[in-house]
Amino acid sequence: MDPAPDWTGYWQEAATDGCTCALPPAARALLAEGWRALLAGWPRDARLLDVACGRGAVLALARDAGFTLLAGVDLAVVPPGDLPITGGIDATALPFPDHSHDLVVSQFGIEYAGLLPAAREAARVARRGLILLLHAAEGVLVADAAEQAGQARWLADELGLFAALDAHFAAPTQDSAAAIDGLLAAIVKRAEAAGNTSLLEAVWRGAQDAQSLPDPRAATAALAAGVAAHGARLAALVAAAPDADATAELAAELAALGFATTITDAGPPLIGRWLLATRT
Repeated sequence: MDPAPDWTGYWQEAATDGCTCALPPAARALLAEGWRALLAGWPRDARLLDVACGRGAVLALARDAGFTLLAGVDLAVVPPGDLPITGGIDATALPFPDHSHDLVVSQFGIEYAGLLPAAREAARVARRGLILLLHAAEGVLVADAAEQAGQARWLADELGLFAALDAHFAAPTQDSAAAIDGLLAAIVKRAEAAGNTSLLEAVWRGAQDAQSLPDPRAATAALAAGVAAHGARLAALVAAAPDADATAELAAELAALGFATTITDAGPPLIGRWLLATRT
């Protein structure tokens, strides 16, 4: 079983656009332009709330577009910065009155709290509308996350790389050195068939670098912890991502609450889905 993802630890180091920075530049530009176009139809004095905002990528876009009444919330504790973000907030229990924000938005975040309950809560506090960019379970971002989550499990559990490295550095022998060489060769072989090799390459380099460090066992422990945390976050992404039917179910529920809804794919290739909801 994957450990619970440490989003607080992640956001201590991640960039503002941490949830999209791994995407190709063209995909990042596509999403940013989508946000700019959707926000363009809203008055700049609208009260905007970003739910599961991370370090505030959408808030930054909104601020750059001229919005002034901004707020963001996230379950993680986000480092203080120049954006109005409050950490430690559960998306299914927002500390705001009904209809307290004109527009509620979320980018690749609200689904982690449970799509339907979190979206119901977002609808409760939204006076006029919602803009939700959701993961697409059938999309390339989720497929990439699933591949890397599988690689993380393979490295630690099936290959046993980190345990072998620790044992070697604790009491190195010719046999243990040969075993490590074999494990590194196995990583190269897996990378040859992988769609995304970034994790495998980083671990291969980390294992090589650890051998020349003053405390290679500490370096190995840090590498293992980093891989486990990365794998847990990606596994959580895959588990949370709604498919087309789940997104349509959410749209129907919002319609029953008095919203007019539309769903639009973000892509191609499919990255996610925009769900727009406006009170009728």
